[in-house]
Amino acid sequence: MLKKYTLINTSNALVIIRNREGNAIYNNEPLINYLGIDLVNYSAAQACERFPDYQTCIDLDKESLNSDTCFLVSNETVDTEKGRRFFHTFRQKIIHFNQSFIICSIYDANDSINIDILTGCYQKSYLESTYAKAYQTLVFIDLDGFKLINDIYGHNKGDEVLRDFAQTVKSMLRDRDAIIRFGGDEFVLLLEGSPCRGVQQRIEVIRCNIEAYFLAKQLHVSFSYGIVEVGGNIVSAINQADAAMYKQKHLRKQKYLAKQ
Repeated sequence: MLKKYTLINTSNALVIIRNREGNAIYNNEPLINYLGIDLVNYSAAQACERFPDYQTCIDLDKESLNSDTCFLVSNETVDTEKGRRFFHTFRQKIIHFNQSFIICSIYDANDSINIDILTGCYQKSYLESTYAKAYQTLVFIDLDGFKLINDIYGHNKGDEVLRDFAQTVKSMLRDRDAIIRFGGDEFVLLLEGSPCRGVQQRIEVIRCNIEAYFLAKQLHVSFSYGIVEVGGNIVSAINQADAAMYKQKHLRKQKYLAKQ
């Protein structure tokens, strides 16, 4: 079942999930191929014996588990038979049935595709890659109510909301869908093979879930969006979706004011 999770299969990252004791409960094929072994078959102590640098990974897991934030970024160095390699590692803390786990997504520091440090999404440059051109549908998203959160609670709270928003949306996407932080509180979703009507239904569900998620945290967060078919031209699709998003944002604001 783990292989179906979006967090594991949305990129070419090396992915491993460890429990609080440091034992691996899942690692994906790229990581198995890189290490030459499946760490699920090893205890934490055995893994540290075989890979001395592994203890550092476990220590960083503990730091993440004991922190108030659910997301931790680190730059790590690994010595291999082929020499020293540098990685960007993104740790996400998850709690399932009162048990804590860490999902580590590990990217080659020399990879041409960069990850936004704050949210764990692809950076805007992903839209210029050959990967982006393969998608059929683009959704441009802009958060509603985000400026008010920054004004009332400060930018640290705003950063936390952006992280939570990105990870919550990502968890509701499919394996091949991609989420890009376009800038500030703007995001782009790239979706495969869905007509716009079907996409709209999906995005409406995501928006309802986002509103419920933040309402449980006593925050009012939603978003406006525009949907277009890519048609082989990402730049044109972004401009069209951006315009559609602002049209929807204006209509939503007018409806809100009419209720006051």
